[in-house]
Amino acid sequence: MRFELKEEKITLYLEGELNSYNADGVEKEIESTLQDKKFNQIVLNLENLRYISSAGLRIVLKLKQKYNDVTIVDASLEVYDILQMTGFTNIMTVKKALKRVYVSGAEVIGEGFFSTVYRLDKDTIIKVFNRTSDPEQIERELRLAKEAFILGVPTAISFDIVKVDDKLGVRFEMLDCMSLKTAVLTYPDRMKEYLEKYASLLKKINRTECFNPIIPDIKQFYLQKIEKIKPNLEEKYYLKAKKLISDLEDRKTFVHGDCHFKNIMVQKDDLVLIDMDTLSVGHPIFELAAIYAPYCAFNEDDQGNSERFFGIKEEDASKLYNALVNRYFGKDDPVIKDKIKLVSYIHMIWWNRVNEPENNKRLEGCRSRLYQLLDKYDDLNI
Repeated sequence: MRFELKEEKITLYLEGELNSYNADGVEKEIESTLQDKKFNQIVLNLENLRYISSAGLRIVLKLKQKYNDVTIVDASLEVYDILQMTGFTNIMTVKKALKRVYVSGAEVIGEGFFSTVYRLDKDTIIKVFNRTSDPEQIERELRLAKEAFILGVPTAISFDIVKVDDKLGVRFEMLDCMSLKTAVLTYPDRMKEYLEKYASLLKKINRTECFNPIIPDIKQFYLQKIEKIKPNLEEKYYLKAKKLISDLEDRKTFVHGDCHFKNIMVQKDDLVLIDMDTLSVGHPIFELAAIYAPYCAFNEDDQGNSERFFGIKEEDASKLYNALVNRYFGKDDPVIKDKIKLVSYIHMIWWNRVNEPENNKRLEGCRSRLYQLLDKYDDLNI
């Protein structure tokens, strides 16, 4: 048995079988390992434990009774079933080992900043997280997706969380699907149809009310963003940006928060969302500002960004955005589009500060355009 002590959490790695023949020896080894060590949490990693008998269960129970904060992780299906049948899952946290999935040679059907989507077979896709290694964060996203699905937002429901090499992923059942980006590029003659469905999807999201407290308020997040970028703004513009966001009507309607066409799948001509980690509630201007950023704002100070990220030219990305917003509102209104840009530039300055603080060109460009719009408008009504 080996152990790892980190930040007052000690992890014990149990291997092989834990039965009546070796239970006494394992128990003494555990006691010796824990002796004179400073910790406040015990984690039992059972990834390599094939079997546990009643004698082994008694060791776990004694640890739970003595130290209280004891968690089991990476239990194989066989060991997890034993722990569940004997009631251990009711008295302590027990997490099953994640199934391993291999995507080598699989078709990439979607790719973004935070994740890559692979097709495993006709019925199954895997979304692999490139920048998230915390299962609890992914479980939170799945809870958000479930809440949206229950309320009628077309969202793919996952099977389970899986391991893909050293990353985490989520397995979805998606029959004969492709990303909306791929559909738009493959069937350009259907662009009008896709734009109508895209705009309808956005309106469906932004008109669906949700009062579940697990869904965060995006307005509060933006107020935090403004505080974060305060050092980058002149005082009068900081105060005005804060006031405009604060004065926005509070709403309990969904905001997806990253609804560009790589995060949408086409399944039997229906559009389905697969990326829900930015789901929140609030005013729809935040939705549209988040869409303006990848389609247009990133291009303004980084020529070629659309081709690198979307595989389409800058002018085509801009046309797509404008056509989408026109359909969303049923009109082409420059004032509405300016106010969306204003909110988007707040997001862009925050994004730049967090992810590319050395990119002064983007910072200066977004800040200059933000100042112009703040001088021009005294509200964000759209």
